[in-house]
Amino acid sequence: MNKRVLVFGTFDGIHSGHEFFLRTAKSRGSELVVGVARDTYVVEYKGRRPLNHEQKRLAALEALPCVDEARLCDEQIGNFNIIEEVGPDLILLGHDQQELESALITWMGESGHYVPMIRAKKV
Repeated sequence: MNKRVLVFGTFDGIHSGHEFFLRTAKSRGSELVVGVARDTYVVEYKGRRPLNHEQKRLAALEALPCVDEARLCDEQIGNFNIIEEVGPDLILLGHDQQELESALITWMGESGHYVPMIRAKKV
């Protein structure tokens, strides 16, 4: 049975922590889809422009063997159309994505969509 796992992140300069997180996510299913934060989101959330443009970050993720698909997230913060488009069986969140978890819970409650979520442990 195929199981699609969805993760979210900025991935601005992929490092060993990102690689571990992505491999862990892939181990939870048969297909890994990565939602890449838009540049505008990074500016609003982190207060600075990312080092690498969203298209460059997207291409870097697409090149990783554990990533089956990488796509840009919704442009409007708080929208999760990507969930409807991808149809994940599971969302794996990073240990530091508490705000995203809250936003997803709110969106799921309002939209009527439900996808199980788990948070990766900090290594």
